[in-house]
Amino acid sequence: MADENENPPKDTPPAGGNPADEQGAADPEKAEDKASPAAEAQGGAGDGKAAGGDTPPANVGTAGGGGGGGANNTPLSTALNPQIVQAVGTTNHAVLNGAGPGANGIAYQKVAQAAAYAVQDSTDYMRNIMSMASATTGVALQKMLVEKTTDPYADIIKAATQAVTDAQQTFTNVGTASSGVVKDFDSMA
Repeated sequence: MADENENPPKDTPPAGGNPADEQGAADPEKAEDKASPAAEAQGGAGDGKAAGGDTPPANVGTAGGGGGGGANNTPLSTALNPQIVQAVGTTNHAVLNGAGPGANGIAYQKVAQAAAYAVQDSTDYMRNIMSMASATTGVALQKMLVEKTTDPYADIIKAATQAVTDAQQTFTNVGTASSGVVKDFDSMA
């Protein structure tokens, strides 16, 4: 396919678009400086002009320092439409101010859930201690009956009973502390 600049028809202006330049279009050096209509339409003339021959605004593609070779470092807030900047600011303000109570509610739920897990773990601990104490007491009683002696089995039963009492106290302490954490968090929110 032949280049459009090589043999332009006589009744059309040369690639530059100016009929007065018809003689210059025949000169190969001047023809190189001119862009083809297709290149101009794509903005590829290489002369800094956009399609249609207009120079782009100075801040296009340079907001935040990018695009224009770094020559124009226009702040983003001045490169954008002020109405858009104001609308985004208003939306952010409305969303963030409205998020306070909701965010506190979610945080409260997480604290309450953690406290509930602590109580649940304490309950499991007490149940496990009670199971071991019950098994220990049963074995110690069996040995007492078979051997017809209480020494050392009475001490073993006493230790198992004390373990249950300690587990119950731990359960009470964890429940009280968990309740206090949730109440304190609720008053801070």
